[in-house]
Amino acid sequence: MRIKTLKIKNFKGFANEIEIDLKGKNLVIYGENGSGKTSLVEALKLLFDSASSEIELEKYKNVFTKQPMEISIKRTNGEAISLKTKSKKEKRNGEEKEIGLTNPDGYGDGERIFLEALSRSTSILSYRQLMKIYDLSTPEDFYELFIRNIMAYYLIPPRREKTLIEEFQELEKLKKEHPRSKKRIREKEEFIKGEINKIFAEIKETWNQYTQTLTGDNIKIECSLEELGKLNFSVKWNGKDVSDILSYLNEGRLNAISLGLFLAYYKRFNDSPYKMLLLDDVVIGLDMNLRIPLLDILQKDFEEEYQIIITTFDENWFNLMKQYLNSNKWEFMKVFVKRTDNNNRPFIVGSEHQDYLRKAKEYLNNGDVPAAALYTRLEFERIVLKYAEKRRLKIGFRRKVQKIPINEIWEAVKADLPKAKTIRKRVDTYKSILLNPAVHYDPRPKYRQEVSYAIDVVEKLKEKITRELNSS
Repeated sequence: MRIKTLKIKNFKGFANEIEIDLKGKNLVIYGENGSGKTSLVEALKLLFDSASSEIELEKYKNVFTKQPMEISIKRTNGEAISLKTKSKKEKRNGEEKEIGLTNPDGYGDGERIFLEALSRSTSILSYRQLMKIYDLSTPEDFYELFIRNIMAYYLIPPRREKTLIEEFQELEKLKKEHPRSKKRIREKEEFIKGEINKIFAEIKETWNQYTQTLTGDNIKIECSLEELGKLNFSVKWNGKDVSDILSYLNEGRLNAISLGLFLAYYKRFNDSPYKMLLLDDVVIGLDMNLRIPLLDILQKDFEEEYQIIITTFDENWFNLMKQYLNSNKWEFMKVFVKRTDNNNRPFIVGSEHQDYLRKAKEYLNNGDVPAAALYTRLEFERIVLKYAEKRRLKIGFRRKVQKIPINEIWEAVKADLPKAKTIRKRVDTYKSILLNPAVHYDPRPKYRQEVSYAIDVVEKLKEKITRELNSS
């Protein structure tokens, strides 16, 4: 079961209501810094966590409205879940204040099971968190991120009745209530260290595989825990020991090591029936040529089993992902900010899905036939160019060097699709719309109908090309 839609209102920067249509697919979100893309994944995580504990909502409020916060999802089975909240009065700084909280008791059994499963198995991984590896001695370092956050809900074998975070909580309680029980404290610490080292031992092979894929280098890493609060790294680069990883490994390689560990852990130990990956701008430290290997890892090991959400402020990377990822499994959207003085709010946040055929249909329904024709042609261009490049047609590589007319690209694609005789013929029938960069408006009454037929042709061509690429 996956999430089909997400609705947010009065959450952080979202004073207005915004609806994200995931269609049960994976999602890539592009937006400039400050446009709210990170807030979208934070809203999801808050909803997941709200079934397990009371969470104060003050920091999530929209400062420009006093209306209650709204977060809701619809699942692919048609069922909807909305954030449950409550309030209570507390004295703070000598004043009585009404505090907004999430309300775990407000959910039904089925809702709670779904949300708790996602809460335990989902972390937001951001570039800012990944780069904490630069400082391995502060309280909020690499250890804090992975041991007490991502690995927190690791179920300890063989009984799998208790999680790692519960063991930490018992240790802290033991130290507080029985500080003189040195032996019991030491035994508990040794037990926790042993379990953590078992985790690192089990994911070492996959972690190294992912790291080497993401860096393109012969890097081998081992990690162990000799005392709680500090991780010990052993790194070999091209067979040589690297004693000071911060001196020898650049930002991109450190980013890859962190990202590789995150993915390796979730690949090996996430037993939840509902699985999501929330990757917030995690590729900033990776060179562009090392970003494609990340997509290969996601497609091979996570695309089917997990629902993935990736955010980015890099439009070139966003456009590359649109070309590279299978549109039957991925949705693409942009978030943006509009300035406004309505309701005394300085801005509203909007979203736009990058589905040219959807736009074409909307424009056609609204009577804007030239715009419908334009977006139909844009989608036609996008899918034939993607096919040419994926199939390594010569025209695809020439396209990167110089501007090749779309009709020439189509001829090359057509020759590579010998069994699609009917579709090829129908594309040629509407070539005035699909192969004409100007898309001149034709005043004839039947022009609207021709655009409608052209949209249908492009949809069928898209289905055919997707099948061909998936089978190759």
